[in-house]
Amino acid sequence: MFFQTHKSCTALLVGAALITGCNSSGDSDAKEGTVPPVKNVILMITDGASDGAWDISTYWTHGEKLNDVAPYVDIDTRLAMTTFPLNTSSNPTDCAEQETAEAGYEADKVWDDTIVDEVAGNYTRPFAGYSYINKNATDSAAACTALATGRKTYNSAISVDYCGQPLETIAQVARRSGRSSGIVTSVQFNHATPAVFGAQHTSRNDYAILGNKMLTGGMADLIMGAGHPEFDKNGIPHTTHNHRYLSENDWRMLKEGAMFAEGASLPWTLIESKEAFERLANNTADANTMEGPLFGLVQNDSTLQQNRSNCTTEQKQTAYGCPFLTNQPSLKTMTQGALNYLNQNENGFFLMVEGGAVDWAAHANDTARIIEEQVDFNNSVQAVADWVEKESSWEETLLIVTTDHGNSYVLGGSSDQNAYAPVENPGKHVMPTVKYYSGDHTNELVRVYLKGAGTELINKYVNGNDPQYADKYNNTGANGDYIDNTNVFDLMKELISQ
Repeated sequence: MFFQTHKSCTALLVGAALITGCNSSGDSDAKEGTVPPVKNVILMITDGASDGAWDISTYWTHGEKLNDVAPYVDIDTRLAMTTFPLNTSSNPTDCAEQETAEAGYEADKVWDDTIVDEVAGNYTRPFAGYSYINKNATDSAAACTALATGRKTYNSAISVDYCGQPLETIAQVARRSGRSSGIVTSVQFNHATPAVFGAQHTSRNDYAILGNKMLTGGMADLIMGAGHPEFDKNGIPHTTHNHRYLSENDWRMLKEGAMFAEGASLPWTLIESKEAFERLANNTADANTMEGPLFGLVQNDSTLQQNRSNCTTEQKQTAYGCPFLTNQPSLKTMTQGALNYLNQNENGFFLMVEGGAVDWAAHANDTARIIEEQVDFNNSVQAVADWVEKESSWEETLLIVTTDHGNSYVLGGSSDQNAYAPVENPGKHVMPTVKYYSGDHTNELVRVYLKGAGTELINKYVNGNDPQYADKYNNTGANGDYIDNTNVFDLMKELISQ
């Protein structure tokens, strides 16, 4: 089996969250509060989930708030997290220039209920806080670079710093320690979030280049996602192949079994069919699948289910109103398969799982698809919890569940009159009434859940408290304490490096 082991900044005052320097606190390894080494670290990211997006998923499935439903009810450590980027440029700066932080989070501005009735495109933002939260937001590339490397950077950066220099990722830290590394996503395998855990590049938009780097660079033992050249968004074979995500040459080499990662003795094994993913999840995959680095490319060029167009406009208004594509695995199935594969390494592993299409649905203000995608993510979190309790233990495995940023500021039907009114619970299998205040990313605090080995160390990374967070949002059990997204890397590195 393939498990390769690789042998000055100015801070601007940004309100409640002040980043002193642009590196995370993890630049100096923490000495206090040490714990026994952690074998496995699992980071799960529901992309673009504003606070309300979490709850509407379990209103639908259970008629209850998310924190009252398994697996979240069993996760006691609940915090908030800042997500702002270094800056909102989409290009690197000249390295001769000084690295400067330009964005931040100011709680008093977030909760400003002064009536402004700002018109922004198709949206009216009645309160000043709604306007503030829609400014200086991160994208997934910068946000996940912070999660993966502990460094703030510009929007569009894939694990590079402000001037485009490569940053060490948590995947590299894990593999250097003898652990394996895996990447799973419900969208294209080289979209921004998965890419930062498997490549270093100056732009998120160079998909084919990123795909090649992920497959040849040696950061990951396992990669799963969409972006198939031969299938469309409905899982139907293309008449002409789409090589936006995988170059024609890379695709040919993968099919021929001739694509090698740096330092690898075996080529990438390619699996494509739903049945192959299910065999991996059920622990019935053949030896060839389990031996070398594994690339699972679902038969869809877009995502698993979110972008399907096999139904009427009326059907789309209700969660699960459109028939699911029958040849796509679920994110839960992919997650189970990844765990079975990576667990072969007795030294442990790092795994990132992304529910990437929550963000896509939020961009479209598509409540039904937000629910569907978040439910699949929730099921994947439950699958991880089940795996830990059956195959590992919470004493040797750390689970972190979060989102990279908010999107569209998912609030309740009366939130245009009552500032910050959350979505009301309509009951099980009833569509909630939601109001959106953008179709883009937001700079709100987001949720973080932690369970397992080393969880107690997160407290030393708390760098602020937003007292209104606990009151205004439904993240029950959280008290407004927040960390920065760079601190997720700090914690993971501290535990993996021991």
